[in-house]
Amino acid sequence: MSSPRDGAPQWQDAHTDRHFAHGEPGLTSALPGVNTVQLCGSSVDVMGTVDAELLSAVVEAAPTPLWVIEADGTVALANQAAVNVLDYASVADVIGAPSHDTLHRWRLDGSRYASHACPIVDHRGARAGSHPEWFFTRVGRPIPVTWSIRPLGRGGAKLLSFTDASEQLAVHRREFASAPSRAELRSRLLAHVSVRFRDPEFTPAVLAGESHLSLRLVQQVLSEDGRSPATEIRRKRLELACALLQSGSTVQQACRASGFSEPGTFTRAFRRQFDMSPSEWLRKDSNQPESAEIASG
Repeated sequence: MSSPRDGAPQWQDAHTDRHFAHGEPGLTSALPGVNTVQLCGSSVDVMGTVDAELLSAVVEAAPTPLWVIEADGTVALANQAAVNVLDYASVADVIGAPSHDTLHRWRLDGSRYASHACPIVDHRGARAGSHPEWFFTRVGRPIPVTWSIRPLGRGGAKLLSFTDASEQLAVHRREFASAPSRAELRSRLLAHVSVRFRDPEFTPAVLAGESHLSLRLVQQVLSEDGRSPATEIRRKRLELACALLQSGSTVQQACRASGFSEPGTFTRAFRRQFDMSPSEWLRKDSNQPESAEIASG
């Protein structure tokens, strides 16, 4: 991990947004285009009314772990709650370090976790994680966390808030472990697909993460019934797309509403299933509609 910037204060005062997550009182110091702070619900001029010591004290008191990432990917700010979760001795230990590598340079299987594959690094807008990420403590102990991220100002900085989800994950694992059979587990997985397939970002990996199971186990459980997570997600999307086309939706509308990320993917999946494009399917004789019931597999 890169060394923190020498002499960097625990809270840098003049160039980074600060904001409390999850409804906590917020405060913001001066990023480009941000000139006031919200302190207990009131706007305050950051350049005069509230001094840096008071701002630091309020931020430090936040119970939610907070982590501000600069545009270059380094840690600009962190509070004590954040470093406590990660077992660092002080905030100064992480300031200036590369955020992604500090949080999770490696995956659970020991492979390198490339920053471009990280939803925290790669996301541009505000987002709450749909399933836990795994962070690593200073000594390499993995911790599941729930997280959310939002942009700060216009300079490219981001505010990350996160919470240790170990107990939450343990509860979910106990629930799945109590399933009476593999058939019941498979039923739960298929029900989850039915709820989530409309989200373009919903993938087999997300299904596994939200079910708190390994992707390999999800694949094994579904394969016992001649299914796979990818084909089940695609099947549900195509079934909905067919129903929408039959009810008068355009190809573009059916594509978006059924969970396909873009028209090209939709057209290829549709053609593989029906040996024709969605437009060709629409032009077929209305007396010979394709069934919206698509076989598994």
